[in-house]
Amino acid sequence: MAPSLAQANQRKWWIAITSVLENLMFAAVLLGWSSLLLMLKNEGFYSSVCTVDNEENDTTTSSELPNVNSSEKFDFSFMPSGKPTCPKQDEILNRCFSIGSCLLSAVTVLLGIIMDKYGSRMIRLCGTWTFMVSCVLLAVASMDTENLSVLIAPALCLNGMGGVVYIFTSFPVPNLFENLRSTMISLMIGSYSASAVMYMIFKAAYDAGVPFIGIMLFHAGIGFLTFLNCFFNTPGEPIPGPDDISYGIKLKFSAFRFEHKITGAKFLNHTSVVGRRMSSHDLAPSENRNYLESVVDLKGNETPSNQEESFLSVLATPCVFWSFVTMCLTQLRLIAYMGWLELYLKSSSKQLGLDEETAHETVEFYTLLFGLFQINCFLMAPVIGSIMDWNLKPRKQKKSKPKYEEISCDKEQYDPPSQSKTARTQLNGKPNEINEHNTKKSPVVKSKSERKRQQVMNMARAFMTTNILLIIFGIIILFERILPLQIVAFIVHTAVRTFLHSSTGGLYACM
Repeated sequence: MAPSLAQANQRKWWIAITSVLENLMFAAVLLGWSSLLLMLKNEGFYSSVCTVDNEENDTTTSSELPNVNSSEKFDFSFMPSGKPTCPKQDEILNRCFSIGSCLLSAVTVLLGIIMDKYGSRMIRLCGTWTFMVSCVLLAVASMDTENLSVLIAPALCLNGMGGVVYIFTSFPVPNLFENLRSTMISLMIGSYSASAVMYMIFKAAYDAGVPFIGIMLFHAGIGFLTFLNCFFNTPGEPIPGPDDISYGIKLKFSAFRFEHKITGAKFLNHTSVVGRRMSSHDLAPSENRNYLESVVDLKGNETPSNQEESFLSVLATPCVFWSFVTMCLTQLRLIAYMGWLELYLKSSSKQLGLDEETAHETVEFYTLLFGLFQINCFLMAPVIGSIMDWNLKPRKQKKSKPKYEEISCDKEQYDPPSQSKTARTQLNGKPNEINEHNTKKSPVVKSKSERKRQQVMNMARAFMTTNILLIIFGIIILFERILPLQIVAFIVHTAVRTFLHSSTGGLYACM
């Protein structure tokens, strides 16, 4: 049932649009932790840890201690459902979030190795089921939070592992768009970063009276639809990049790919080698004289210059190394801010001297705003995509005006060898076209080196913009007493997340 690459190329817009929507609904919903945390605490997950041992070693809940000063002994408070909440509960839930968010990034190492060898189809099918199981576990745990709160840890781990599969398996899709590759990568990453808005939407539905178990089962049901979409539309073999010699053959000339000893896989290998030999762009001029060698000789005498660099040699380059360092440090800073946002807002409210009810409303309001601004990740994707795709598309050549030349039919004046090929002769009152060139518009194709140079310049601009925004974000969060200023920090935070991932992804695609 898996479509061929040629069929996938025909459905590329459907695959691209559904990939963006699926990323938006599943890829990194765990990053909307600030909204999910409020729902989990209101449901009473790990509320049993909010206890105190009195002098007789009796354990009582905070609801049984109306005269205990929370500021002196225990910082107890109550959610709208009446469930108690305390810092120890926050610590446990945030620890589960930290594990899940780490798996959200760490599992990509294994996924990349598998996907390069077997393609993205089976990984995506498994990822959709993983995410569905995580939603079901959250729904089951909410039935009895006193005894089943322990399920929150595996549920969040599966949520992170299944979510990252959506975005990771959608990265080959931009290969179907040769001239819009970086823009499509940015859209995928933008939808991935903006997926945190889903839990904000679920939080709004939860506040409107929709039960938590119904929300989780609904999310699992949509995940099953993504499984069906993947089953019918995701190709079973890797999608080659536009620079691959077999790009056009695999995507547009599937008729050549028969399972025959001559016209099958051997034919594809032979045409690839012949293409490299006949290409004046990939080979030095001294090597072009051998382009008529037999296929047998070509297969056995490939020059080392055509061999690809090994994976370890690419990792050893300074560019990749420093991109890893930048990515790790920035990602750690951004995720830590998201995980501890509620505590940050509580600390700000406490410094402003707000009472408990006002502080709770302030936390709810700014948490809602933070979730709402996650959609800005998707809106920022075309911006960074335009920066990285700047001046890469081939320009059209202007149509040149034909030249006419009046010549005489006298043998003394008419000299055919000296006449230009682009001239028109006026014979018997009728113009005779002898131009061998087509005067229609044709794209001016850049050389490989010029295109690479332009890509590197675009990457430098993208990273510079990202670093400037990151510095602005770091300065703003220092002023925690000025809560309205944090709205600007929310916007910059979403922009940095999109710019960082898009710049790094574009860098690796360029290499």
